[in-house]
Amino acid sequence: MVPFMRTVLILSLAAACSDAPPPAPVARVWPVLGTTMSAAAWGADTARIGRALDAARDTADRPGPAAAVDSLRREIRRRTGIAVAADGIQEGAALDRAARVLAGVTDSALLDIGGQFLWIGPRATKRTVGIADPANSLNALATVEMRSGSVSTSSQAGGTVAVTVLAPSGLAADAWSTALLGLGCDSALALAPRLGALRVSVVCADSVRVRWTPDLDGRVLVPKH
Repeated sequence: MVPFMRTVLILSLAAACSDAPPPAPVARVWPVLGTTMSAAAWGADTARIGRALDAARDTADRPGPAAAVDSLRREIRRRTGIAVAADGIQEGAALDRAARVLAGVTDSALLDIGGQFLWIGPRATKRTVGIADPANSLNALATVEMRSGSVSTSSQAGGTVAVTVLAPSGLAADAWSTALLGLGCDSALALAPRLGALRVSVVCADSVRVRWTPDLDGRVLVPKH
C-alpha cells in the first residue's frame, strides 16, 4: 500500500440565499483515535443538542460494526486491486457514528476529525473546502464546494500529490481517498464515474495540474499563480 498522509482541509460555511448572520452553534471538541474531533450543531433546542453532542462523543472511540467496513474494503479491492487496511479508515467510521447520533436532533451539524469533514443538513448551505498543498499547508491546491456527505483528502510526496473524495458517508470518503491515491489521477478520475450508486466524486492533484470528475464542474476553483 502506498504511504500517504492526511491533508488538512480548510472549510468555510455560508448559508445560501440569506444575508442574515447564522445563529451561534452548540459546539464540542474532544480527543479521539489519536487526533481531535470537533462538532458544531445548530437547532432551536440547544439543551437537547448539547446532550446529543455528549452522546456522540461517547460513541467516537467505540468500534462500530465490522460488517460495513469489511464490505467496503472488499468492494474497493474488487474495483481497484488495492487493499485498504481496516485500522486506516477508522476516522471516517467515527464520523458516521457521531452523525447517526445527531441526525434528527439537530437542524444541521458539521463534524471534523483530523481534517475530514461530514455535513448533516440542507444542501442549500454552501460549504467551501480548501484542499491544502501537502508541501505547504498554508497554500491551497484548490477549493471544492461540498453540498452533503463527507470530504476526505489523502496525499503523498511525488507522483499523485493529493486525492480528495466527496462521498455520502465518512467511511466511504475516507476509504476511497486512501485507495484512489494509490491509483494515480488518470485511473482515479476514470474509475469514479463508473462507480454509479456509490456516488464518489474526485478532485485529483498531481505535479502538473488539478483535475476533477465531471459532476464537480462549476464546484472546483483552482487558484491562479
